[in-house]
Amino acid sequence: MKEYLFNLIKKHQYNISIYTEDIFERRCQEEIIRSDEDNSSFVYIEFDFESIDKILGNSSNSLQFWNIFLETISKNRRGSDILGFLEHESGLGLLLLDSKISGWNRVAGRLIQTASNHGFNLVDLVLEKNVRPIVYPACIQDIKAQETEKQAQ
Repeated sequence: MKEYLFNLIKKHQYNISIYTEDIFERRCQEEIIRSDEDNSSFVYIEFDFESIDKILGNSSNSLQFWNIFLETISKNRRGSDILGFLEHESGLGLLLLDSKISGWNRVAGRLIQTASNHGFNLVDLVLEKNVRPIVYPACIQDIKAQETEKQAQ
């Protein structure tokens, strides 16, 4: 998949960089520290290649999804957004810096719109069944609230 994505980027001359898994993991850790220090938030999203292939049912649909994904990211990417490979190059991770869930909703809406423009209606299925955005630090606050609630019981 890695080669396919890089070929798409080159073919369409998208201005997209994809970090290696090591660098992406380090950027995620740095962003946690920065968010804690600055009292800011970010959104983390994973796109797992195998899960997406399974949901879409065949390689043709999967390749179409990744075409639409890269087109959308290229056209709508903020300079601060970070894209990188997940561990073992099993998928792509996306960091939307200085963002909350509304930032993800904006990206998801643009993915759906781009897919609609291409007559590809399966993006909704991937977003609904596979993609779970995590907002930091809200996710930590939610965990702490759950732990407090369990202790009170």
